[in-house]
Amino acid sequence: MKIVLDLRVCKCWDAACAAHFSSHFLADEKTPVDCVVEMIEDDDPQVTFHITDRDGSEKTLVVGQENYADAYDSWREAWEKQQASSG
Repeated sequence: MKIVLDLRVCKCWDAACAAHFSSHFLADEKTPVDCVVEMIEDDDPQVTFHITDRDGSEKTLVVGQENYADAYDSWREAWEKQQASSG
């Protein structure tokens, strides 16, 4: 699945954003909230997030079994770990 988010339109503060991320996008049933631009179903067991952050920067986070717990706790920290391991 691919999910496109634009956090510039989100009215949530960061802690609420993290809670929304895990409860709406990492649960078995994905549910859109106000920052969702697009949700695309596919056969990939991983979920790829294309995120426009509040500062306008573009981030891509791929969530699979190996980093699910990290992403559930904090999508930002999971993204930072992913960036550190890919560079």
